[in-house]
Amino acid sequence: MPKVPEVLAPRRKTRQIKVGKVLVGGDAPVSVQSMTTTPTPNINATLQQIAELTASGCDIVRVAVPSRDDAEALPIIAKKSQIPVIADIHFQPNYVYAAIDAGCAAVRVNPGNIRKFDDQVGEIARRAKEADVSIRIGVNAGSSTPACSRSTARPRPRRSSSRPCGRRACSRSTTSTTSRSRSSTTTRSSW
Repeated sequence: MPKVPEVLAPRRKTRQIKVGKVLVGGDAPVSVQSMTTTPTPNINATLQQIAELTASGCDIVRVAVPSRDDAEALPIIAKKSQIPVIADIHFQPNYVYAAIDAGCAAVRVNPGNIRKFDDQVGEIARRAKEADVSIRIGVNAGSSTPACSRSTARPRPRRSSSRPCGRRACSRSTTSTTSRSRSSTTTRSSW
């Protein structure tokens, strides 16, 4: 048995949550999360990729939900997946409700790319709590306002469009370093 390496840095204290049956944060072991690269409506290919990720040691999987077709595929994917499914929501708050109703273990939302998100935060939180579904608010630099990016004092990539995203100054302190949807990412950290 290989020797376990010494801790290089102390682990930051966080609140523990559940993503399905997987404990994340607090003193839970580090979990492995990855994201599918298949089109989510291709249910068989998505479930095959989830099975391969599971066999490779993945604990949690994220699927992109940028369209109605993606949201409609969630009930089958969530039911047949061997590991908890996180719905990575884009553009429409209705997809958050669809993911909760579909039985996804968690939802990840980026308020910078969801229309009229602020008006529905309370209802989303209430529905998620009732269903015991965790919510992750993840803000990417590409969808945040310049004011928000300046407040974090980190380099920010240039927007691909000259049109501002239309969001007010960022009031959220949560940031994420996830990559674009449908890209393959594996994260070895607290959710």
